[in-house]
Amino acid sequence: MVRGDGGGRDGRGEPEWRPVGKVDMMTAVVLEQLGANREQLRSLEPARRSPHLLDDHTVERIKQVFGGQRDDMWLWVETGERWQAQDLTAAEAAQVDQYVAAVEAFAASNAVILALADELAAGTIEATLAKSDLELGVESLVEAVSRAANPFPDGTLVQVRHPLTENDDKDEASWPWLPGLVLGMVAAGEWEIVVTDDRLVEGLDAGGDPVYPVCYRAAEAIRLR
Repeated sequence: MVRGDGGGRDGRGEPEWRPVGKVDMMTAVVLEQLGANREQLRSLEPARRSPHLLDDHTVERIKQVFGGQRDDMWLWVETGERWQAQDLTAAEAAQVDQYVAAVEAFAASNAVILALADELAAGTIEATLAKSDLELGVESLVEAVSRAANPFPDGTLVQVRHPLTENDDKDEASWPWLPGLVLGMVAAGEWEIVVTDDRLVEGLDAGGDPVYPVCYRAAEAIRLR
């Protein structure tokens, strides 16, 4: 976002605020960055399960890049607020609402990445090598107990039994194995899962991303990818 010469809220100069006529262009920029953030999260998912895959430098670089993104987030937010305060036509108001929804999703993705980076920092290659055999043994035991209590933690990539059509056989054991992502354990032995098979897309959300169905399955209908 372009800045002028005045004193801005972050001390780097007053932004050159875009007119509402640029809302579609600004929304496209936000959606592009949101897509990049989601791709970054997908690339970090293996490290969540095995944090020692990353080194200190990589984690610190992630913190630096996305920390800067977080620090500039107010610019995107305030742009939407300024537009909403204007006397808009119905069409303009709808476009601004789409922009604001995209910015909210963008900010949320940034917060998730930074939280994950903090989580991964404790298990980098260097941090793992610095631990004693006793510490590593205790952590392995705790991890094993945790897996036994919940073999499918939040965010785990899985395959799940799910019908492709409403006309599929009602026998769950005959349903195909489809890709999914665990949202959480909702009861003992039962998990909430979003089924991420493109054949089941139900529509698009405000950010233009596909909406997938959510189901509840017992352990026998779930397996790790």
